[in-house]
Amino acid sequence: MELVRRLVVAAIAIPMIVALVLWATPFLFFLVLAGFVVLAQYEFYRLFPGISFDSGVWLGLTAGAGFLYVIYLKSTGSVPPETLEVVAALLLLTVMGGTLLSGGVSRMGQLPVVWLGVMYIPFLLGTILLIRGVPGGARWILYLLALTWIVDSGAYFVGKMLGRHKMAPAISPGKTWEGAIGGAVAGVLFSVLVISWLPAPLSRGTIFWISLLLSVTGQLGDLVESGFKRQAGVKDSGHLLPGHGGMLDKVDSLIFNAPVLYGVLIFYEGLSSPVIV
Repeated sequence: MELVRRLVVAAIAIPMIVALVLWATPFLFFLVLAGFVVLAQYEFYRLFPGISFDSGVWLGLTAGAGFLYVIYLKSTGSVPPETLEVVAALLLLTVMGGTLLSGGVSRMGQLPVVWLGVMYIPFLLGTILLIRGVPGGARWILYLLALTWIVDSGAYFVGKMLGRHKMAPAISPGKTWEGAIGGAVAGVLFSVLVISWLPAPLSRGTIFWISLLLSVTGQLGDLVESGFKRQAGVKDSGHLLPGHGGMLDKVDSLIFNAPVLYGVLIFYEGLSSPVIV
């Protein structure tokens, strides 16, 4: 039954996501991504029972949305790259000062988690906006999303069928080395099949190491989120999607994969010029 729910949600969501990536205006794309990001960040804060949902947390959510907006402006070339550092510093000062003035000394202990939420989700996922701002960015995003989903699915099914050796039983008892290898193999095979569709001419050797790198970092991102859930004593970050858990559960691998792919594109492929797509 859980598998059926997963497939139904995927059948509805995938065409909508493809249409959004290919045809949405940059601002509409930003708005939809911002909704996903704020929800995932909210679920992240819910994983820490000791944090009170007072002004400090809401300042963190507001700072995350503001930070994402500045990344959007950078992706369209509207602001210089240095703006990110300045805005990050100003937002940190605002969160710190606002938490102290509104919540008092007792709330200062939650500041590291609040700011981690800003850096962990809006900052890292915001690189999706930067990817969309490079030439061929829409295709790179579709590749990123498809690869991440295929690796996750491959790891899940191979782990179910062949999994014997636990990868990190103290963090995620269901994950196995066999599943991780199966997911990586699925990711590499998919990448080789779509190499001619990608915007940049890549050799099979290049796409092999890129897909292998993303397979590893994506599964690491999954494990990191599992660690947060383990310390909270919950199975899912939320119950938004039937059979899929919360929003954070759906973007945990993407949180790691998006900045890694962007790093590959700007440092290895030299695709750093923002364009409107």
